[in-house]
Amino acid sequence: MRTLRFLQVALLVLGVIAPRLSATQAPSRKSLVITAHNVTAESAKRDAKNMARPGDEIRYTLVFTNVTTGRVKNVQFVDPIPKGLVYVPGSAAARQSVRVEYSIDGGKAYAEQPMIAVVEDGRTVQKPAPRERYTHVRWTVLEDVAPGAQVTAEFRVQVNAAPGEAK
Repeated sequence: MRTLRFLQVALLVLGVIAPRLSATQAPSRKSLVITAHNVTAESAKRDAKNMARPGDEIRYTLVFTNVTTGRVKNVQFVDPIPKGLVYVPGSAAARQSVRVEYSIDGGKAYAEQPMIAVVEDGRTVQKPAPRERYTHVRWTVLEDVAPGAQVTAEFRVQVNAAPGEAK
């Protein structure tokens, strides 16, 4: 069995990304395609090429295809949340069995529920991190991916309000 791990996948709006592939993978086929759709604009059927505006939600979809001839294990997506966007809680999902974790420190550490230390009544307590602190989303596929099979993951973010505007 082969092992393939995506350590960092930069999100490119409506782009195609060719992550580092093992030497046995065919370079001519794209193994990972990432798209971004402005969900708010699509539902409102706005003009202006679905340009994202403050408050709009954007859905990122990642589709990994096993382009090798063998099963791939330990597939992992790690996606930064672009600056100016805020993670929508509960939106990270996949069509396969995955573990979803989040980082609030630029991708150094991950947890299913990131916590921060806050001082309440003179005591330091742990509280769930606010969504504005999320910097990365990580999916770990819990099963092997068969040759030719796909793994689809997605999450949503919201465009921050411009300075001086309400969120």
